[in-house]
This record gives sequence, C-alpha cells and structure tokens, in this order.
Amino acid sequence: MLGIDIVKNIRIAKALERFGYHFLNRVYTEYEINLCKMNIECLAGRFAAKEASIKAFSFLSVRRFSFKDFEIVKSKNGIPELRIKDTHTNDFLKAQKLKPFISISHEKEFSVAVCYITREERIC
Repeated sequence: MLGIDIVKNIRIAKALERFGYHFLNRVYTEYEINLCKMNIECLAGRFAAKEASIKAFSFLSVRRFSFKDFEIVKSKNGIPELRIKDTHTNDFLKAQKLKPFISISHEKEFSVAVCYITREERIC
C-alpha cells in the first residue's frame, strides 16, 4: 500500500497565520508542535506525511483516519517514523505482519511525503 502527498509550504504558513493554534491542535500532536518549533518546512512535511498515511491506510479499509491518528516522530538516527495512535490499527498491523514507512522531502517551496506499508518479512 502506498500513499503520497505534496504540499506548498506557503499553504501551511497561511493556515497557521489565519487559524493559529486551532490549526496546529487540529492537525499536529503536542510532540510534533514541540519538535517543529513553528518551522513551516517541518510542519508542512509532517502535514504531507499525515496525508500520505491517510491515503495508504485507506487501502487497508481498517477505518477512517484523521490527522491526529498519526504522529510523525524522529527516530534516534533522525529518520521520520510513523506512530499510530489507534490500538486497534496497531493490533491489525501486527496480526497482518505489516509495517509502515515514511519518507519526507523538501524542495524550495514544496514538501512531499510518501507512506509505504509492506509485509515485515520483506524488510531487509
């Protein structure tokens, strides 16, 4: 399963300017807000990663997801990792031996992200 999303960074900046903390709290977890420290590129990358994750997980038909169901954390080596807040979804992934991966990239005014869900036994 694969999901991809691209976002114009200015779109996130305008949403933040217009809606402030209401926007932040609707989309991001407290961890993400603290991690990004209002850095638009960081916030835009995580927005794209959440959108990509919603798209990838829609193929599983587990349930409908929202932004706050996913948290994009930074691993010990700096690689983004997807943390799923829903216990039932985590149980489903374990039972099906599925593992999600996230990749985020930035280029000038855009941020793009991919969510790839694969079987654990295929991981090298």
